[in-house]
Amino acid sequence: MNTKKILAGMTIASFVLASSFAYAENNAEVKAAIDQTVAKLEQAVDAVNKGEDAKTIADLVLEAKQLQKSFSTSDSKVAVKKAQGSNLLGQARTALSEGDMSKGGELVKKALATYQEVKEKYNAAH
Repeated sequence: MNTKKILAGMTIASFVLASSFAYAENNAEVKAAIDQTVAKLEQAVDAVNKGEDAKTIADLVLEAKQLQKSFSTSDSKVAVKKAQGSNLLGQARTALSEGDMSKGGELVKKALATYQEVKEKYNAAH
C-alpha cells in the first residue's frame, strides 16, 4: 500500500513538472513571436519613413500579420489588443494595395504601437 502511495505521488509530481516546463516553453514561444512581430513592424515603419514603395511595405505588413498568427493567449486584455493590431494590419495592407501610402503608413505606425502594447501587457503578466 505504501509503495502505491509513493508511486502515485511521483506520478503527480512528474505531471506537475512536465506541465510547468510546457508552460515555460509556450511562454517563451509567445514572447518570441511577439518580438518577431514587433521587429517586422519596425521594419515596415522604417520603410514608410524612407518612402519605399507600397508593395515593399505591404509585404512587410503581410509578414507581420503571419507572425502574429503564431501566438495566442488566454489573457483577455492581451487578446483584445492583439485582435485590434491584427485589424490594423489588415486595413494597412488594404490601403497600401490600393496605393494609399498616407493612410497605409499611418495604419502601420498604429499597428506597431498596438503590438508594442501587446508586448508590454504580455510581459507584465508573464
